[in-house]
Amino acid sequence: MKSWKWKILVPVILISLLAVAKYVVFDFPVSTGKRVGNLTKISKKGKLYPTWEGTIDEGSGDQLTTLFSVRDNEVGEELYNYEGRQVILYYEQYMVGWPRDTTYNVTSWKPKGSDEVVMSASQDGAVTLLSKTLFCSLLGSLVMDQELYQRVKAHIKESNLYLYNQFNTCNE
Repeated sequence: MKSWKWKILVPVILISLLAVAKYVVFDFPVSTGKRVGNLTKISKKGKLYPTWEGTIDEGSGDQLTTLFSVRDNEVGEELYNYEGRQVILYYEQYMVGWPRDTTYNVTSWKPKGSDEVVMSASQDGAVTLLSKTLFCSLLGSLVMDQELYQRVKAHIKESNLYLYNQFNTCNE
């Protein structure tokens, strides 16, 4: 006959082992880091345990797209309001993503740089000159085919008067 110590000790050990296993598999981060890129998508998903799920584009191509989850509702709402801009995401990676969609959980974030580019007067002039040069180079590539050049000029005149007026500045 088993003693009462075994009847109590075995369940306590099993419950302790399950709690440790749950912590290691679901709550213990195996890595931490940051990702920098364009926040392309974020949405709140789930009925029983809703989380924010998003995508960050770190460059061109599918290999540079990262899916992530956000547990903290406040962080998720901040990111939702910042969608479509450059961000730096700080994350923890877990062995298993459940109940999240991914193994990456964003813990905090910050905007990359500033929304407004602050330029000195000389930089602003350089950007204007570069923009004019690129636009005029594009038009110059069309000059070889006069018919195409005239069609593009007529189309731009109908659709965008500002660009049409830029045609004249290319000849200055």
